[in-house]
Amino acid sequence: MMGRILGLACPDACLISEHVEKDREIPEDASGVEDHRLWWNTFSYPGWDGKSAFPPVEVPVASDDAIRSLRDQYLKIADGRRLIVKNPSHVLYPDIVRAMFPDAMFVYCVRNPWPTLQSMIRKGHENFLLRSERAANPSHSLFLRAAIGWADANAAWLQHHDEKWIVADYDRIVESPQQSIGELCDFLGIPEGEGRDKACSVPRPSSHDYYVIKEAFRTTPDRFQVVQELKAGCQHFGYPLDPFELTGSLAGHVLEYLTRKVRKLAA
Repeated sequence: MMGRILGLACPDACLISEHVEKDREIPEDASGVEDHRLWWNTFSYPGWDGKSAFPPVEVPVASDDAIRSLRDQYLKIADGRRLIVKNPSHVLYPDIVRAMFPDAMFVYCVRNPWPTLQSMIRKGHENFLLRSERAANPSHSLFLRAAIGWADANAAWLQHHDEKWIVADYDRIVESPQQSIGELCDFLGIPEGEGRDKACSVPRPSSHDYYVIKEAFRTTPDRFQVVQELKAGCQHFGYPLDPFELTGSLAGHVLEYLTRKVRKLAA
């Protein structure tokens, strides 16, 4: 959502995201490149020989040569336009991003962890995890690794944030898009205009079934560890320490699954 908001609010900028299916997920990204791959092809990563689909730990090894190389690549793609990069992994290594662009401004997108964790684990594989060093531990369950990634993102924000950072709360943006997006654009120096108005049309309340995360939390042997990982971030942002207040049932989950299947067939 945030990439689309910024892409619409600042239409003259160059938006680069990590998404693969850009036409479907983020049509405002006309860069033709995946941000993940720019980094993977430029930096070295611990324990990765390039043969697997992605690095097990998505925190690059800092290198002056790689920083200069990727900066040049970004500037060439941007071609004089303001550069907006949307990639959740960057929160894990903002020091490298800042070495590349000393004047960079950071938007830290945060959300209630339970919908976030459901999105990460519902497919049953690690592709959607935030792969910090701790979250990459294969001895942990997928659920615990997802919780660790969420916690490590918050820890990185707490460690690195300064006057060049702003927090964008997903739920607040959905509830009050004009106010929240206006504050965000003011912070980033994006002028008022048609772009802002279009950006405010992106956040829309939607009903989702959270049976998957509720059942996963109810049955996991890692419940205590999951709560311990999430506790600091939940207390800071006022999120619940369990998912049971969310709507969700087996019947609702099946209905949502069938609805998605029908939409795909009709597309």
